[in-house]
Amino acid sequence: MSTDSQANPDQIAEWNALLKEASEFPLFSALYGRRSRRFGWGMEIPRGPLQFKSDKPPAPLDDFETSLLLAAGLGVSGLHFGIPYSDAEPGLATYAARYTGRTLPTAAGIGNPELFYMDDSGTYFVSTRDANTDGNWAQAELSDAERLIAVAKSHTRKLSDQRVELPRGEPHYSAHNAWNSNVPGSTVFIPVTNVAEQLIGFMFVVLGSGYTIWDDTHGRPAGDLAEFFASGVLNPEKKYPLSYMEQYILSCCSVEMGDMGHNISLALQTIGLGGWFYSGISPFSLMGAFAGAGLPGLGFRFQTNPKWGVPNPLGLDGVFEGCCPPYHTDMRAAVESYVRIKFGVGGTYDPDSPGPFLDNEKIKSSAEPPTPELLEAVVRVAEYIYATWGKFPGTVPTLFMRFYTQAHRLETDFYDSFEREPYLDTHRRNVDRWLQKIGRK
Repeated sequence: MSTDSQANPDQIAEWNALLKEASEFPLFSALYGRRSRRFGWGMEIPRGPLQFKSDKPPAPLDDFETSLLLAAGLGVSGLHFGIPYSDAEPGLATYAARYTGRTLPTAAGIGNPELFYMDDSGTYFVSTRDANTDGNWAQAELSDAERLIAVAKSHTRKLSDQRVELPRGEPHYSAHNAWNSNVPGSTVFIPVTNVAEQLIGFMFVVLGSGYTIWDDTHGRPAGDLAEFFASGVLNPEKKYPLSYMEQYILSCCSVEMGDMGHNISLALQTIGLGGWFYSGISPFSLMGAFAGAGLPGLGFRFQTNPKWGVPNPLGLDGVFEGCCPPYHTDMRAAVESYVRIKFGVGGTYDPDSPGPFLDNEKIKSSAEPPTPELLEAVVRVAEYIYATWGKFPGTVPTLFMRFYTQAHRLETDFYDSFEREPYLDTHRRNVDRWLQKIGRK
């Protein structure tokens, strides 16, 4: 998204009309009209029964289109309601780490997914997880295109003047995506999640309910937990397998990323853009695991170990960092940092911070921070995982990036040549409008 474009009154009027159309687009029309429309302007299938070459130049999304897709993927919907009750806590349930409501659901309200994207103007990072003072974007921004663009830009940070470029082939691109993925004119939206933070959050839930996290790989408790058995904080007979827990957390993170991508895919239909939800770029290449070979990607830090099948992404310094070393001195510091997000000054359960309740101060005041014993138990397990596997989590990635949604101008001539009912009226109108813009109609 360009940061210095100045729209004229006619452009703003056009955007507002498009915004109204998108806002009124029927949900079920988007659901049943969604297709993977992979062929865009400037693309070519060089051989085979669907051989075709577009005669149109790549034309990138404008600021309005990009902003609308960002609003669909991770826009702010006000404040969510949290979890109202748990048998394991005396007052307000404190599972949620953030009260920011967004267009995607997140497990237990931990709410950490964010988004990178790249287009012809560069590479960007978008963060809305802590936008708890934005209000509901639908009440203002989704009725005024300039306000929508402004709020999207306020949560967007430009990282580079170029999109991430990778060699067109394996292992960087799947063979069926090398011809059309991340090409000129396209915008690629890239969700990312902090699996380490999500795991810490769930460890408080599980241990707070008295379960013993059990290292089923080695057949023992995940740490020296004898004192917690003796005190009754943990029940040695209630075993929660660590491998299952980490798979569960990774699954939660994957669903959240998928929801973000699918929201964007649905929004493509409302404004007539081509594109699709896919996984055909190697996340390791994209994040930067091949930096030593001259392919810096997004610039993430990695750690490697001969025992691991793949490198482990740790974070992008100052942008999106794992809840573990090297971004914290040790796992105790990482756990304590997570607790501060919830119970520190200005934290989620601070009665003076924003919340969804009519009597915010009274209800939040009933939320109790973890007891010293529970905090110590979580630290003990986290330290055990890190010491045993050399990373945190132990058996799944610290950060996860795997799914993408691409948006581009649809090459309707291709679809008219080969497909039945290939696109919606919104796609036809988008193409007609942009052909006029480039003087082709």
